[in-house]
Amino acid sequence: MAEDMADGVSSPCSIFLEGGLGAGKTTFVQFFIQRLLNDKQQSVSSPTFNIVQIYDTTKGSIWHVDLYRIKDEREVFELGLLEAMHECICLIEWPQILSSGAFQHYIANCKCTTLNLDV
Repeated sequence: MAEDMADGVSSPCSIFLEGGLGAGKTTFVQFFIQRLLNDKQQSVSSPTFNIVQIYDTTKGSIWHVDLYRIKDEREVFELGLLEAMHECICLIEWPQILSSGAFQHYIANCKCTTLNLDV
């Protein structure tokens, strides 16, 4: 599924990856990014501690974002994520904080898809 989505993706767009721990969010991102880089050996891990990892591909920049540790809405603004959602391909793990009313104005005009990977 990730590789098929990568083939059809165009920038800008955001994919919200929902699911509990171990649901396969990072695995989805790994296959997606490896497909766009045409490199099955490319290491892709969850950016839990640095929050954002950026990859340059033929379809533009991909932001792999893990919002698991974000507790304050201001941190989302500081990351530059809302701007990236209008310019890049964003793969966002733990996107629940973005459902806050504070972000609705910014997200309203973004091309967004939500995937729930819980079994």
